Amino acid sequence: MKTYKKRYSLIGLTVLTALYGCGGGSDDDFTPPEQVNTAAPVHGGDITLTVHEKEDLQFIELLGTPTGALTGPGVATDADGNYMTVTDLSISVSGPRADEIINAGIEQNGNKLGIRPSAVAPNLDTGETHIAVVTFNISDGQNKTPRTATITFEGEDFAPEIANDLTANFTKDSGIGVINGLSDVTDADNEPLTISNLVADSMNEYDLPVTINGTNIEVDISAVEDSIPDGQKVTFKYTYTVSDHRFDLERVLYVNVLGVQDIAGAPLVLNYFLTEDIFETDGMLEVDLAKEIEEREGDAIVISDIKLDGVAYENSFEGRVIDNILYFNPNAFLDEISPNGFKDFVFTMKVSDDKGNFSDGERELAIRVNGVESNLLAKNGMDVGFENGGAGFEVTWCDPGAAITTSIVANGDASFQMMGAPCYYAVTTTSFPDLEVGAKYYLSYNAYVGAGEASPYIVINNDPNGTHNFWGGVRPEHPADGSWRPLLVEFDTESGYLATPNGDGETPMDIADQLRLFVMSAWLGNDGMPVFDDFNFTRYDNIEGVDVLLNSPGNFEDNNYVVNTNGGGLVEVRVDENNPDNHVLYVDTTDAAEGVTLSFPVSKGALISGAKYRISYDVQYLNYAENQSSGADSNINDAGTYTFEFVFENLDNELEFSKLSTVWNGPEYGTVHSIADESFHFEGFGTVTDWDSENVMMHVMINGDNAQYTIDNLTVVRIP
Repeated sequence: MKTYKKRYSLIGLTVLTALYGCGGGSDDDFTPPEQVNTAAPVHGGDITLTVHEKEDLQFIELLGTPTGALTGPGVATDADGNYMTVTDLSISVSGPRADEIINAGIEQNGNKLGIRPSAVAPNLDTGETHIAVVTFNISDGQNKTPRTATITFEGEDFAPEIANDLTANFTKDSGIGVINGLSDVTDADNEPLTISNLVADSMNEYDLPVTINGTNIEVDISAVEDSIPDGQKVTFKYTYTVSDHRFDLERVLYVNVLGVQDIAGAPLVLNYFLTEDIFETDGMLEVDLAKEIEEREGDAIVISDIKLDGVAYENSFEGRVIDNILYFNPNAFLDEISPNGFKDFVFTMKVSDDKGNFSDGERELAIRVNGVESNLLAKNGMDVGFENGGAGFEVTWCDPGAAITTSIVANGDASFQMMGAPCYYAVTTTSFPDLEVGAKYYLSYNAYVGAGEASPYIVINNDPNGTHNFWGGVRPEHPADGSWRPLLVEFDTESGYLATPNGDGETPMDIADQLRLFVMSAWLGNDGMPVFDDFNFTRYDNIEGVDVLLNSPGNFEDNNYVVNTNGGGLVEVRVDENNPDNHVLYVDTTDAAEGVTLSFPVSKGALISGAKYRISYDVQYLNYAENQSSGADSNINDAGTYTFEFVFENLDNELEFSKLSTVWNGPEYGTVHSIADESFHFEGFGTVTDWDSENVMMHVMINGDNAQYTIDNLTVVRIP
């Protein structure tokens, strides 16, 4: 109240000073009229709010509605129009852990109350609640009206998750080794974790002393150093307990002690335990298996007897060893690693020089491949498989109604069905990612259409009834024959609908942070009732990946490289006219009656049932302008685009799938990305296909008439 009055006086003094300064003063004292303040503030009731411990930080308005909203029925008002503030705030708490939590999770910020569930979560278990009653007054500077805000925190307790047994490696001269006992342990509640009850296995060959120091385990290797035979690895097994405040979980610890000695004349291995950590979407990992090895006589280092998890390592799409370099392809394991999970690969090898002098023991390389959540909808919380009520998907207009169904399902136990047409649903603003200019995305999903004239319609827009034309989307082909079909839509933010301006010159990408994904059943007829499952929205242009084409010939830098062709025309590797240090593939379809087909071998094991592949290439249509104006090339359509078709074929069993790649470049040189989906083989939904062959080819079918192209940097990589 004092602050309010002092502010009022300063304002009056400022006005008087200004009047005198302008010659407007007089001998009479100026007394401003008093503000009327007879009515006390009123509100529509006390505030109540229930939050789950996993919810994000939020703020409620203490002068707002009974739900804490800023506007709406029940906000605090003052009949005199006086400024209102929150005063005299105090907090009382109750619940089974009130003494531990106290006021955590409640933060006053002026007339707002910050609610931070994460501060309460570590101390609440499933079924427990913590109640904070906030009492305060609403003051108009003279009168006060009491109000309370009751905040109920609902708890949910999770046990710690242990990803694997713990393995630690040491050489016998390591002295004291330190192991993080909580390595690869997570807890969804972010509770403090402890370790205890460390017990040695009765079958351990020697007594290796181990002690717990906080959450670390200290191992006294020196105590068994003299007992470890040279050149051998001795494994010690232990168990210990990982605990939060409620759960106790047992974990197994293996301590490997390698007995090695420096052998005269052989290379000196400075580090017997190499490690690498990569993501499943990374490019090829290259590891120099001879690194951290000292060859004192200057002889060549030889790495031999390489095994992966105890099995002799053979060259494949998964990797190979060439001249002591291990090439390891993480893309080969996309199906084996869950999002945010991981998989470990342990290589062993022998080290020698080229004169046959072997170093003691075996060297190890441990590679951890980490999973990635590439589905941006799932990452943002959408129930993409409709197994949990369809969170992240909301109706915008659907008179026929829609439902989660368990009778027509592509995968899992449920799917989403529109009960007729018209029906419009959208991914919520929180679940749909902000699109980036210059990025490329794809949407894949499974669709079932029982009957009707066309497939469901897909569009990215800010508002179906807004400035941007809602109909500027795509309708993937579906036969509407009562079958499940995998469908895929590509979105290029620099071409196509997302980059097409409306009448005002604005494109959808001008409001990229406001866009959502809309799905509708319109034009299907009321008997259509389409069903959807397994929504996946992924950005794919920024994934490095590993080329599936055998020996990666697509940069055409081998001036003697001859492409396998069919159909006539002219195909040859040439020096790039714009860069003499670069080579390109020149293709001229003149006199090729059915176009030109280029064929490239695919690495064995690179194609997987149900997998998706990004096809990337640089292309320039050299005589585009001439052919467009004359109409000489029927491959150029009314929109000015032209197409190439990519066909993947297993010559052993006639299995194939294809991709029609649209080029928006016109006459300009540029990069094109397209997505080929193996499930488009049309052998039937869910069919497991066999690509395990040395005779898999990718054919590029160039159907242009009298067209001349340069093509470069052709690659095909697997993507999530």
